[in-house]
Amino acid sequence: MCLCLFLLSSVYASDLDTQREQYKQAKNALKAGRTSEFQQLKKELTDYPLYPYLLYNEALKRISSLSPEDATRLKSQLSGSVLADEFFDRWLDTQARRKRWQVYVDHFKPTTDAEKQCKYLRALFRLGYQDKALAGVPELWLVGISQPKECDPIFDVWISRGNLTTDIAWNRLQLAVQERSTTLARYLLRFFPRAEQPTARLLYDVYRRPSIVRNVNRFPDNVRGQYAFSFGLLRYARDEASKALELWQKHENDFDFDEQLAHRTENELAFWAAREGIVISKVNPNFTYETIERIADTAIAKGEWNVAYEWLDAVEDTERYRFKWRYWFAKSLQETGVDGARELLEELARARTYYGFLAANEIEVPLKMNARDQNELEQQSSEFLADIRIARIFELYELGEAENAKEEWSWLLPNLEDDEAKHWIPYQIGQIGHPNHAIQAAFRADAFDLVETRFPVLYVDEFNRHTERAGIDLTVLLALARQESAFNPKAISPVGARGLMQLMPATARRTARNIRVPQPSLVGLLYAPTNIQIGTYHFRELLDEFDEHKVLAYAAYNAGSHRVEQWIKGASGMDTIAWIETIPFYETRNYVKNVLAFQQVYSVLLDTPTPILAPNEKTIP
Repeated sequence: MCLCLFLLSSVYASDLDTQREQYKQAKNALKAGRTSEFQQLKKELTDYPLYPYLLYNEALKRISSLSPEDATRLKSQLSGSVLADEFFDRWLDTQARRKRWQVYVDHFKPTTDAEKQCKYLRALFRLGYQDKALAGVPELWLVGISQPKECDPIFDVWISRGNLTTDIAWNRLQLAVQERSTTLARYLLRFFPRAEQPTARLLYDVYRRPSIVRNVNRFPDNVRGQYAFSFGLLRYARDEASKALELWQKHENDFDFDEQLAHRTENELAFWAAREGIVISKVNPNFTYETIERIADTAIAKGEWNVAYEWLDAVEDTERYRFKWRYWFAKSLQETGVDGARELLEELARARTYYGFLAANEIEVPLKMNARDQNELEQQSSEFLADIRIARIFELYELGEAENAKEEWSWLLPNLEDDEAKHWIPYQIGQIGHPNHAIQAAFRADAFDLVETRFPVLYVDEFNRHTERAGIDLTVLLALARQESAFNPKAISPVGARGLMQLMPATARRTARNIRVPQPSLVGLLYAPTNIQIGTYHFRELLDEFDEHKVLAYAAYNAGSHRVEQWIKGASGMDTIAWIETIPFYETRNYVKNVLAFQQVYSVLLDTPTPILAPNEKTIP
């Protein structure tokens, strides 16, 4: 949709077309150094939504010479745009590079950016505010990761003046091993005096080789020794949960643990034991919700419904709003013959969520989409575009500057008070052909009832070319593409997965060989028809491998077949929905739930009702 059809009522389309051309000319003039031409064009564009971008780019040309007064005034002129803070940050960085420390200190604003904070402390120190500078170091030093090199000089001064105590070094060592920062943890050992080296080294060693905890006598019965033993047990429990729990039960009373450490250790050991498949019958209502949930998951997977009910019933009232708890508590009521299951499931079935769909399937009622009528939003376009901040977003899209537009709405949505406007923005982004941005914007705006915006029906012709031959329903492929890339054909993940179906290049090449099509290049995988074809047949391969069991194929698509094969060992005959809760990887567990839920949404949107599980998928083969 052309933006000129619905722009500000006070600006006619022809005027806007003229302004766009002038804006492009102004950008070219600035880039080419034609100052007079740029200034003349800029004067004619003061009411144009992208006028701040001209001011911003002009200021960057002379940022090192801008006075504090000029910078502050320009920041004010840029207010209402993401550019305001972005410009001022760049100007401040310039002051630091030019060693204008007083200016930097006078205009510095608190930030969570460690590099900027350290730069500020160094500026204070250089200006003679040494006590104030050094007082700010502990908060930055006491973290579990290595800080930027910008921090090293002020850290070195702080340490050389005797501020680093053994207690502080121990606290940071604890944080480092918790964050798995091996290099930092090894570096910190140098700060312990000879008498305290053994315990510090013991914590480092048990972090590296958790099985050391089996030699209990190595751990002294003091505060640090107790922490090292507890930490080592919890590390050991990730691979040997039953052995770690046995060690704890055998040696807990050999140490004078404080109550808090003992409780935390017992709680986490119970979590890992349950994850290993151990059913813990004795209820401890003081465990965290996450541990109680994991114990209940295991009991449910093992079919021990009385145990599951008792644990779920121990959950505090403040936690019972969760969709997952409500579903499984209702199931436990149902399985143990306690009244109240139907009422819980009926209430839950009204929600457009994975557990809401499970509940609807359980009591055999239609799925609820609770979708907003998006036509209402279309009728309000002129009203919302009267806000220059919103008009700026869509003008950037119109000019092909989609990433700048994304930065603007990412900044604006959390600061926008009008909920209707917050919902209209993602709706309109979808309308003008940026579905992946629309999906992200809807999430950022909490606009969850914009169902058609959040679940666009795209690339149908490309998918349908392969659905019949591959024997895969269109709703499955749409759900996968929605989960994998939010329909962004150019998406590239941090690990190198590419395109609409997020294919790893090696996987794509192997599947291409199997189906006898040309080997795709890295660029070729960003071409939607190619990606869809190979992605569809890769999923077909997974279905073949797992006996047409979509849930296992979904899990394998995300985590790999070899992992899924490990996860289903000993699970034959287990209820599939219960098995999903036992998937060890949080990412894969939620991935599978999302795709199952998304398929249900698409089955409603395409009016092709589909059960959440086929008969052959209800149990693990």
